[in-house]
Amino acid sequence: MEERPEVRMVLEGQYEEAYELLEDAVSVGLTPILIGPPGVGKSLLARKFAVDTRRTFCEVFFDELMRPGYLVGSFDPAFVLQKGYCREAFEYGPLLRAMLEGGILLAQEINRASEFCQNSLLEPLEERSYYVPRIGRVHAHEEFILIATANPAELAGTHRISEALRDRLRVWIPLSYPDMKTEMKIIQQNCEQAFLDERILQKIYAVIRAVRTDADLEMSLSVRAGISMAQLVSRHVAQGKEPSSEVLIKYASHAFLGSSSALEWTDNSRAIEEIARKVLANFD
Repeated sequence: MEERPEVRMVLEGQYEEAYELLEDAVSVGLTPILIGPPGVGKSLLARKFAVDTRRTFCEVFFDELMRPGYLVGSFDPAFVLQKGYCREAFEYGPLLRAMLEGGILLAQEINRASEFCQNSLLEPLEERSYYVPRIGRVHAHEEFILIATANPAELAGTHRISEALRDRLRVWIPLSYPDMKTEMKIIQQNCEQAFLDERILQKIYAVIRAVRTDADLEMSLSVRAGISMAQLVSRHVAQGKEPSSEVLIKYASHAFLGSSSALEWTDNSRAIEEIARKVLANFD
């Protein structure tokens, strides 16, 4: 684990409030969990907090195949043959490394893990230690923090957070899609090739919002998707070309298509184009 460089983030609106809640939770020893749809900045917020507080940072992506052994670590068989079961033969997993170094472990999408795996976090959160057979009890550094993230329960692949773990996640911090002003600032901050004027940003945001809220499209259109569209537009502008409505429509259809959970990509591409065309007609 190593310290990350400066993290750029728009700390306004919900993000400012969420960051302050993270600070409050950590300062009084409560474990926070960031909840919300994919791509709204949960991970970025945790990374910024790690950099600002000068803590080492490690993230683990949970799924139903995750096993406690990966989090905790295991003995190196070759080393064991030479020196037996000793601390030197044990390769620490991300959980124990974060505990020993006083770092942040970001438990990504914790509600995708099985209850069996979720419960492996109970002892570190409650006792701030973990018992490893043949080694003994590993105690956490006082600066150790676990920050969890979770996606909405209706998304595919999610599991119920166990009651025992839920009781130890003490500060729940919801994040949703940002408001227009904040999202436009986020988009502009990530378009380094060319500055996008206010009217172009308004058009991009209008398309994003229309696609995101369309009842017929099975999409969870993340902030990242909007940034991707804007970055394509930014490169187009940097080349001295006009960002016409047709250009915006083209980039929207390609940048947003991956957000669809349905298999009818051709139909969804046409639907995105139709939505974008209708929205942009109001600007012309």
